[in-house]
Amino acid sequence: MSTNIFSKSWYFRSMTFRERLREQIEYCGLLDKEVASRAGITKRAIDSYVGSEACMPSAEVAVRLAKVLGVSVEYLVLGTESEKLDVTSNSNAAKLMKHFFQLSTRDQSLLLSFAESMTKI
Repeated sequence: MSTNIFSKSWYFRSMTFRERLREQIEYCGLLDKEVASRAGITKRAIDSYVGSEACMPSAEVAVRLAKVLGVSVEYLVLGTESEKLDVTSNSNAAKLMKHFFQLSTRDQSLLLSFAESMTKI
């Protein structure tokens, strides 16, 4: 059974930044080097955030990581999320999200534009 990464908010609030970052990378089905590339940082930097060093990135890098992973900086840093998203109740939405996060930033923007144009009334 698949569960949304936000469904157990008490659990994620007790996690560290390092643990939340690692969980989100895995949830998105991405490799560390893919996240690093999309965020414009080195793989070594990602390793320092998710490894035993557990360094905190700068605010700018945290924003870029959150954007790549489709979460808020608030979630990555504090483990809280203002707006909860539950895509697991709809298997097509979950599949779409998985594929979306595997796209390049350019392709994500194109797909969003396409979806927005399709849903305009």
